Amino acid sequence: MRRLLVAYDGSDNAKRALQYVVDLARDTGMTLQVHLVNVQHEPVIYGEYFTAAMYDELNNSLIAKARTVLDEAAAVLQAAGLTCETHALMGNVAEQIADAVKRLGCDTVVMGTRGLGSFTGLVLGSVANRVIHEVSVPVLLVK
Repeated sequence: MRRLLVAYDGSDNAKRALQYVVDLARDTGMTLQVHLVNVQHEPVIYGEYFTAAMYDELNNSLIAKARTVLDEAAAVLQAAGLTCETHALMGNVAEQIADAVKRLGCDTVVMGTRGLGSFTGLVLGSVANRVIHEVSVPVLLVK
């Protein structure tokens, strides 16, 4: 059984990476254990008039956004007959993916080459580049 971590942010490249996983399972008959991960950047707060309650509300809304994105991806996998676990995380994206690979015992990372970041002109996204260097397992990038 292969244990895949699919880094999913809802971008077009992430959707193609998810479809690659569906096609892989269908074409090979391989049993896959899929972990869908969405990482939200922690907010950077400036100023003095920000309360702990406001910070918690902001974090909760980011996690809710992550869960919505993950639910969409999980529905695609379930429609293809695959099961998955979803993980909504906060922090540095590459570091959280690397930590999840170790914690979940994944043997491969599947992700798009570019996500929803603001630097869409880059050939290889900065997050994908960091993940390649952070994890000790193969990383399959889908364009």
